[in-house]
Amino acid sequence: MGLIRLLIIAALIYLVWRVVKGLLGERRRHDNQAGGPASLSQKMVKCRQCGVHVPENEAFQHNNMAFCSQDHQRQYLEHHEP
Repeated sequence: MGLIRLLIIAALIYLVWRVVKGLLGERRRHDNQAGGPASLSQKMVKCRQCGVHVPENEAFQHNNMAFCSQDHQRQYLEHHEP
């Protein structure tokens, strides 16, 4: 009788865990669709110095050129502009 009770308790714990996991997953999907912080629809731009892609809103811009950091912006401008 003890083994059956243990199996039932384990099954209930598993079901509760799956429901909670499902609810959390639903919240994450909703945040992504609503443009939340984990949104995958951000436009990416390529750094002119090293080629790394960064989100457009985090890039450093100069004359329609994007850079991943101020240091790369400075290095590029030192070598490519008079």
